[in-house]
Amino acid sequence: MSGRRFHIIFTLRYLRYGLLLCLVPMLRALIEFDLDSLWLALTQDAAILLFSAAVALALWHATSFGWEAEAVCVEQGIFLRSRHVFTRQSVAALAVERPLYCRLLGASRVTLYFHTNAAPRRYTLYLRKKDAAAVADALLPVQAEGAVFEPTGFERLTFVMLSANILTSSLFALWGLRQLDELLGMDFQQLALDTLREAALFAARFLPMGLAFLVTLGFAVMSFTFLYALLRTAGFQVCRSGGVIVSRGGFLTRVERRVLVSRVSACDVCVSPAARLLRRYPVYLSAGSFRGGDVPVMVYKKGNEQSLARLLPGFRPPDGPLCAPARKSPVQYLWQPGACLALSLAVCGVASYAMPQLLPMLCVPAVLAAASLLVSLEGFFREGIRANGGRTLSVCFTRFFTRHEVCVLTPDIAYTLLENPFSVSAGRCDVLLHLPCGLRCRVRGALQYLARELPFPP
Repeated sequence: MSGRRFHIIFTLRYLRYGLLLCLVPMLRALIEFDLDSLWLALTQDAAILLFSAAVALALWHATSFGWEAEAVCVEQGIFLRSRHVFTRQSVAALAVERPLYCRLLGASRVTLYFHTNAAPRRYTLYLRKKDAAAVADALLPVQAEGAVFEPTGFERLTFVMLSANILTSSLFALWGLRQLDELLGMDFQQLALDTLREAALFAARFLPMGLAFLVTLGFAVMSFTFLYALLRTAGFQVCRSGGVIVSRGGFLTRVERRVLVSRVSACDVCVSPAARLLRRYPVYLSAGSFRGGDVPVMVYKKGNEQSLARLLPGFRPPDGPLCAPARKSPVQYLWQPGACLALSLAVCGVASYAMPQLLPMLCVPAVLAAASLLVSLEGFFREGIRANGGRTLSVCFTRFFTRHEVCVLTPDIAYTLLENPFSVSAGRCDVLLHLPCGLRCRVRGALQYLARELPFPP
């Protein structure tokens, strides 16, 4: 096991702390607002950056790593030396990420996710490209690969749409446009604003002003989301190599994930509103401390669960409702969205007389509350938990506008039973499941005597 250095990009994780400290002198200069204070702040910032760079280089020089057939060893520390040995048995998954700045410098960011909850739950290494490939092969080797899921055509379009996260994707897309402006010298932001302005003028011709603004804003957010998801899922492919699931994809940031099948703790099928319309359901895997919630591992068509069984043979989809709705309390499911709907309708009724021009904008919360009421009504009939054969659990619960159908494949679960006098009289309780990856599933209205028998035998 020969000692090697991390990539020099490893020092950036320490330089960012120096950049944060540089804000303190600049804040003082802004308060006094004169040239002498500005010169003093710049001098102090230069000293802080030089000191941070010296410390970062010293830490980089004092850090080394090596690997052998089934283990990776990392030694670090200047005055107090520490030695970490990560064996193949302790790793549940790993991710090799190569953002654009890493690819330009020939570096890779390798993140190890461990099976147990002992600290650290994950560990990140900044390595050269060849070293990253060697470390990945040492911990989770991949032999012959056969593609299980490789979206093309309409499947590619549905995969992009279902893997999009509206909020985070929009923020990353805006940041990406700014970086392209600086890198290529092209005004992409002005082009996007001009396109948005044309869309606003087109919508204003046919819609009221408030509703036209909402439509334009929604169009902009969805465009950024779709663009970011398109770049993130470019060339996506999932393979099964023996006991390892391998997924690759990405255009600007290339990501390769390897998940050990025997360490998979849960398989989450998300039935979102977009999935209902497309009749395609995204699947997310978690293993140990790994929680792959940014990109689904695959998307399958409704009624074609056998394609998921090729990737994960232990998967058991829930067959219909997992818990009979008899003696369930509908108030537990419907009071929150019902109250929001009643409040929204009341506000819309007042606005129709006082401010009619704002009525189109105020109708949006009412529509969202009505949709949430329908999802909660579905949860009243479908939510539940059931122990299957083969020591697995089928869990169905709703969160926001999405129904989650989770197949739990690990006995490493913590249970919390939530009861109140009304649920006890009906023989019901809420079950809160804590998985090693941090996922929490709350099932409402489960039968009490079945919930007390849920813990797996040793």
